[in-house]
Parts: sequence; structure tokens; C-alpha cells
Amino acid sequence: MDASRKKTPPDAPDAPLAAVAAAIATHWPETLLRSGQSHVEVALSGGVDSVVLLCALSSLATARGVRLTAVHVHHGLSPNADHWAAFCTALCARLQVPLRIERVRVDRGGGSLEAAARHARYRAIAAGGADVVALAHHADDLAETVLLQALRGGGARALAAMPVLRQSGHGGWLWRPLLQLARADIEQAARRAGLDWIEDESNADPRYRRNAIRHQLVPVLANHFPDYRRQLARTAARAADEAAVLADVAASTLPGLTGADGALALTPLLQRSPPWQRLLLAAYLERQAVSVSPALLETLLAQAAHGFELRVGDRVLLGYRGTLLVRPDGPLPSVTLILPLVEGEVPLPGWPGTLRLSRQAVGGVALADGSRVEVRPPADGETLAQGVGHKACRKLWQEAGLAPWRRQRWPRLWADGALLALPGIAVASDRLARPGETGWAFGWVESGQ
Repeated sequence: MDASRKKTPPDAPDAPLAAVAAAIATHWPETLLRSGQSHVEVALSGGVDSVVLLCALSSLATARGVRLTAVHVHHGLSPNADHWAAFCTALCARLQVPLRIERVRVDRGGGSLEAAARHARYRAIAAGGADVVALAHHADDLAETVLLQALRGGGARALAAMPVLRQSGHGGWLWRPLLQLARADIEQAARRAGLDWIEDESNADPRYRRNAIRHQLVPVLANHFPDYRRQLARTAARAADEAAVLADVAASTLPGLTGADGALALTPLLQRSPPWQRLLLAAYLERQAVSVSPALLETLLAQAAHGFELRVGDRVLLGYRGTLLVRPDGPLPSVTLILPLVEGEVPLPGWPGTLRLSRQAVGGVALADGSRVEVRPPADGETLAQGVGHKACRKLWQEAGLAPWRRQRWPRLWADGALLALPGIAVASDRLARPGETGWAFGWVESGQ
């Protein structure tokens, strides 16, 4: 239906929306939404599903003393995006529901446009800080998601698809109160209530897999399995139960495999059966905000006995000496800094950590007043004076058990044209303070440690 032909929506759901309101009331999260102090925000695209959800919720929220707002995410991907935002603005004005419009930039990053837009949308939605975000997914969406995940080879967690209620990961909750209603029922209710909505032209594009399932696969499926929505919903519910049990098992097992630095011990992991390996590795990665796929699990398990460094999204996965550690990805240090010789902690801009300087009566490095000490990034062929000669820094790193990725982010201190110290690892033996001479000691505290 063309959004240019707007009708004034009712201030509260009337008889045509009664079934929708009843479905919402059935799944009302009483423990999360307390009268007078809770905030529900509707994710409003302007499509029929979210329009009906907002109209039905507008009276329920008032009756139950809950603050209701809406959010519209402007992706800027469609030439009609501004028109959709204007439609949502007018609708919320008529319903007297506060609306915020979030403009986002969708960065594909080599992935699918659908996934990138979805991630951007959920980040924008979470920014509102609502106790509960109401999403207008319905029974057809649930069925399509189960089919899509099955065709991707998803396990129990993927097949669990869309729960009615789950934590969002941003401190709030996602609520899907329309999952028992079919798309056709929602559209019929909207027509009877005299509502208008917008149509996203991309929903008819068969190049997107979900659309191909919706327009080409589901009609064939419905001819042979008229009850497919209910049956696929049962599959999702059973998968959710199984996923919950597996999550509990993983949660109780992982602490015994995780060190104080958060690294996963791979050697004992590999002593378990392959299903256990995949379960625990996936659970560990998900806790580290890593997007998990069967291919990634296979790659990591194959490389577990060796050193590796893999980048997945905005995370880097680091394997060294039988452990796996996940860190945020970022550029390697590349700046040279002048180090002020003052006792205490010295932050280093552009470096992932803090230097600690102290003066000591015994040991340390002898430095004359006014000495120029530089902090430099790594260089090829580095050596440090040790004993009667020089030793390759590579050997010193290995002896200290420092993983390659940490070496690249560890500062080198230089003075008088020579390497002075690897803070906390070794100092140049020809620069050690003599007995009775005060020396400088250097330590390095990595960010997150």
C-alpha cells in the first residue's frame, strides 16, 4: 500500500487490532516491565508489521503504566529512505509516541549487505537504552529463519532462531510478541483498522536468500505442509531447549580450561572428543564476541597444535604454545616517542599499554641526567647487549615465552643509538648501573591486563 495515502491511525487499537493486542498481552514480560518505571521502544520500520505492533502497543502501554517510544533506523540504502522516515514521523506524531530517527552507515566489510545492515540496525536500536525493545517479527519470519538456518547447516542455537524474549547483549531485552501471528493475519488486521504502511522494495528482490525462501520455496512448502509454520516453530522451540542445555554444560566446563589472562588451553581441549571440542571452542569464541562458523572451528582445531594469528571481523585470534587468546584487532604501534624520565606510570599514545618507571639503588640501567630515551616500534634484526656480546631479541622473546603478536606490540627503549631495554624482559648488560649508582627499571603493562 502506498504510504503517500496516509490515513489518521486510531489513538488506540480498536476491534480489528484486538487479536493483536491479545497476542501481545499473552507474552507481556511482567517481570521486566513494571508500571511507572519501565521503558519499551518499538523498532519501527514503517512496514505493516511494525505499524500494527506500535498501534496495538500504544494503548496497552498506557493502560499498564509503561513508557512507550519508537525508533526508526535510516540506513540510507533505498532512494525511498527519507520518505519512510517522514512516514514514521507522521505516524508517531498522530499516536503521540516519541520517535528517534537513527541514521547509520552500513559498512559491508566484505560480507553480505543484509548482515551489515542488520548489525548496524541493532547497534542503533541498542543506543536508546530502553529496558525492552519490541520487534515485530511474526510466525512467517520465524519459519523463514528456521529454514534459512537449516540450509546454512546451523546447529541447535541457530535453529532456535527467534525467541520471544532474550537479552540483547547491550543491557536490555529484545521482545517479539507477534511470533504466534501469521503475516496474513497482521495485514488483515491493518486493513480492517484502516492503517497505512510503507513497502520496502528490497523485500521483493529474489537475490536476497530470505526473499527467495519467502517467495519461491515457502509457497511450494505450504502446498504440501499447510501447518509448516507451527511445525517449524516447534522445531525452533526444541532447538532452543537443546541449545540452553549445551550452553549450561559449556559454561560449567570452560572455567577449567581458561587461564587468568582469559586464554583458552588448547591441549586439554584436544584431549576431548570432536563434538566436545567444537562445543567448547564455539562457546569460548562467542563469549569473546567472535562470529562463529563451522569453517572457523575447523580451521582453529586444525591449527591448534601450531602457532597462528587469524583475523575475524574486529577480533584477532592468537594461538601460541597451546593456548588461544582473543584480542580486539587494531594497527600495530608505529610511532616513536620521547620517554620522560619520571617515576610512575607513563601512558604511551599509540601503544597498547603503559610503561612503569622506577629508580632503584641496586640494579637497573644507568642513565645520566638529561639522557634522551626513545620508545620505538619493532625493527628487523634487533639485538640487545647481553654478557660479552649481543643476543637476538627473537631469542629473548622466546625465552620469556612471549607470543609473536605480543612482541609486535611491546615497546623497545633506545638510547645513544643502541637498544637499551625490552621493558620487563631484559636490559642492555653494558648499561647496567654500577654498585652504589642509582639505576632505572622499566616495566610494561599491556592494556587489558
